Amino acid sequence: MEDFDYLASDSAAAWLEGRGDGRFERYEQFYRLERASRKDFDLERTNLSFAEQQPRRLSATISAPWFGRVVVAFFSFYMAAKTVPMLAGHAPFATGGLLVVAFIGLRIFHRKRRIRG
Repeated sequence: MEDFDYLASDSAAAWLEGRGDGRFERYEQFYRLERASRKDFDLERTNLSFAEQQPRRLSATISAPWFGRVVVAFFSFYMAAKTVPMLAGHAPFATGGLLVVAFIGLRIFHRKRRIRG
């Protein structure tokens, strides 16, 4: 039976080969600094201190700027999906007008950003 674990970028085999998300490079740099700076080098203590210094994946993901943008976008879509049908039931022409104004405003906003950037 063949082991295809090395093909997955998150696998331990890929990590040890230096492929993947950069964890190996960070560990290798930390390891070399620790080995050069200490006379009484202990690999087990070095590994434990490296693990303590690394941020957790969940906390790193939640604190990333893109995560906040995604949450705000999903919340906006959710609120629009709840609000627009309700408003359209009460005032359909006003809701249509507001949607047209919103879409034109978004078009202008993105065009200005594209011209600047």
